[in-house]
Amino acid sequence: MEKTKFKSYSNGKLPRGCELCVKGKKTVVFVTGVCTKSCYFCPLSEKKFHKDVIYANERPIEDLKDIVTEAKLCSSKGVGLTGGDPLTKLDRTIQIIKLLKKEFGTHFHIHLYTPLDLVDEKTIKKLEQAGLDEIRFHPDLDDNKLWKKVNIKTTMSKGIEIPVIPKKDIKKLIKSIEVDFINLNELEYADAKHNKLAELGYETRDELSYGIKGSEEFALELLEAFPEKKMHYCTTKLKDSVQMMNRIKLRAKNVRQEYDILTGEGTLIRGAIYGDNLEQVKKLKFKTYKDKVKPRLLCKRHDIKKFAKHLKKMNLRPEIVEDLATYDEFEIESQEL
Repeated sequence: MEKTKFKSYSNGKLPRGCELCVKGKKTVVFVTGVCTKSCYFCPLSEKKFHKDVIYANERPIEDLKDIVTEAKLCSSKGVGLTGGDPLTKLDRTIQIIKLLKKEFGTHFHIHLYTPLDLVDEKTIKKLEQAGLDEIRFHPDLDDNKLWKKVNIKTTMSKGIEIPVIPKKDIKKLIKSIEVDFINLNELEYADAKHNKLAELGYETRDELSYGIKGSEEFALELLEAFPEKKMHYCTTKLKDSVQMMNRIKLRAKNVRQEYDILTGEGTLIRGAIYGDNLEQVKKLKFKTYKDKVKPRLLCKRHDIKKFAKHLKKMNLRPEIVEDLATYDEFEIESQEL
């Protein structure tokens, strides 16, 4: 067992999907929130859980071609198809795979997550023919009746990806399956009505973490118990502070505008003007830009400082903001002038 430079642990080389993911080079495509399961540990937000919606990273998707746009903005070398269960919308999933392979080429790596309910030979064959590179099964740890489906033959790279739930008989699962790799995810709490971890007595390991107490210790125990297995333990820190931030840094380089200051953390510092009747800002004769996401004007930090007094006289609110380079321009910090 080795500790990786990505705040995780592994036995052997990471699967190709993970190699790209930890570097931020995978766009996360949320195919649908529809699912055959209602897992008590599901981390999805209320706006996605069992809702038929599509997202690419944080970007709502109306036209599937927008997935291509988002992947380009993030300089992605592949995508991960997730949900819900992408197999509940198989035609859509196939369409997305073919669209991406046509746009980026066969080397563009695509992996997919799915529970076992809808898995069968016919579906696996359709995914292979569409160009899917890697499939990650999510067996039900409370019911082993479908576990044998994991052993289905396929030309794709095949693995399982499961949350490490303390006291579950995961060793029995590992012994009964034939896969190319095993991904263990730190169990994490989510503030959503359908997430029942707190009700079932699970606790976070400390006030600053969403990781569940005992999950990491169990994951490391499994790595030690099966040194011959290609196994990777993915921590909440890897997902939040490594994978996602690396992707945002790549996106920031592509979306930054002439008024932005790009920081080493992949955030954008800019001037922002809020208020009613923003048209009157034209009187001050400095360059501003209409924000496509939020009701505001954007400009250089230098200009917002220079014209702050004039803007306030117009009953407008000038601020220096620091935003993540995500589609929703998530605000990290703001300073009202």
